[in-house]
Amino acid sequence: MKQFLTTAVLALLFTSLACGQDQAEVAKIATKLEAFQAKKGIVVVRGYSTIGSIRGMGTVTVDARDFRDASNPKTRLTGVSITVKESGRLERENTAYIDNDEIGSLLAGLDYISKATKDVTPLTNFEVAYLTKGDFSITVFNNSSGEISGVVSAGRIGKSSAYIKLPQILELRQLILDAKSKI
Repeated sequence: MKQFLTTAVLALLFTSLACGQDQAEVAKIATKLEAFQAKKGIVVVRGYSTIGSIRGMGTVTVDARDFRDASNPKTRLTGVSITVKESGRLERENTAYIDNDEIGSLLAGLDYISKATKDVTPLTNFEVAYLTKGDFSITVFNNSSGEISGVVSAGRIGKSSAYIKLPQILELRQLILDAKSKI
């Protein structure tokens, strides 16, 4: 009986340690672009072009990205990075990566969000949000005076946010579309 309890306790301990480790790894690396950059023992070639920026209460910058393994040029990943820099005293900055295969759903999400009105719910206030695997999010909401605005965020811990006007969401969509056409 004593041996059974010892075995059960050890099994439970190792299982909980393994699960905690897996969750931490998943939280760190969510996109293929992030995983590729984290590879060790290879030479990673990172190409990027800044497509443009949007300024609101903060800055949102969109880059086209191209990552390659120098020893195997056929190993290539493409996507977009969106850097959000807050305005104000702290000026935190975070970058979110969006894999090429996720860009289409992001564009569709931006299409929906850009058309959001108070009619999306019978209640007084609303929020409509889209979140990518790489922790880029955009939320459209109405404030107490009924004005519709947006907030763009990037990052996991200590994320950065920039507030933009509703028409700027369409500008952001166009920058992402331009980045996609570049890769």
